[in-house]
Amino acid sequence: MEKRKIIKAVLLAFGVFALFWISSNRKDLKNFPGIISAFYSKEMCSCVFVAGQTEEFCNNYARQWVPIQGSALVDREKKTITVKGLFKTSTAAYGNERTGCVLKTTE
Repeated sequence: MEKRKIIKAVLLAFGVFALFWISSNRKDLKNFPGIISAFYSKEMCSCVFVAGQTEEFCNNYARQWVPIQGSALVDREKKTITVKGLFKTSTAAYGNERTGCVLKTTE
């Protein structure tokens, strides 16, 4: 019986701590989904258009533990990469030799 009270107290303390942590970091947590697609599209763009690697190599290079939804859309004519990850879409575009790839949009 005493063991159950200790377990309940620990779980309650953890729950209170988790709520406090989430409320104090809500802005950062809200921005997290966009980071995945933005990082992937920018890295993939730099790999394909700046470094001149193959799409397969660049997919493996840019891949993270959090998967993207579908695959990266490569537009060689416009020199853009569009990626959807965690329900956010980001596009990176190749500008020129000096600037390389820049992040264009995040939805």
